Amino acid sequence: MRTLILSYLLIVGLVLQAQEYYSNGKLKSEGRVEEGIKTGAWNYYYPNGEISARLNFQYGLLDGIQEYYAENGKLTARENWNQDIQVDSSWYYYPNGTLEKKGNFVDGLYDGLWVFYFETGQLKRKGSYNIGLPTGNWVFYFENGGINQTGVLIEGKESGLWKYYDENGAQTYEGNWSDGKEVGQWYFFKNGKKKKWKNFD
Repeated sequence: MRTLILSYLLIVGLVLQAQEYYSNGKLKSEGRVEEGIKTGAWNYYYPNGEISARLNFQYGLLDGIQEYYAENGKLTARENWNQDIQVDSSWYYYPNGTLEKKGNFVDGLYDGLWVFYFETGQLKRKGSYNIGLPTGNWVFYFENGGINQTGVLIEGKESGLWKYYDENGAQTYEGNWSDGKEVGQWYFFKNGKKKKWKNFD
């Protein structure tokens, strides 16, 4: 089990410059403490010495821009925090550095428009959240850029008419949902013609 060794290097009034170490003596983090509480900018490191995070504290709480890194040095996340609660815009990245998703937080929960991407950079899906749950119109995409499916989510569950497509852009199915369950008559499409498929009533 790893243990931390905390050393104080420089005293400036009540502010101390501090370092934390892995049990093998490698530097784990460094920053300032005030009256024993982390404050200001702190840098965190992997055991191999690469940066793992650049965090900002106020009175021991995450506050401001926070950045996280993979061991290869690539940025994996950039977040906004206010008094230990995630707020405002955030960005998350794949190991290769391309954007995975971006959106807003309110009181630590997804809120407003969020956009997700494939590792290639192609749009994957987009839609809105309310109090952490998907709500409103959503669009899902194939990796080739074509639309996969479209419809409405209410508190994370499918609702109303949803339409489905193949990777060539041709519609394949459509039908209604209620509270996350298929309802009523569903249809499939063959050679561009709409035909009855299943009835879920």
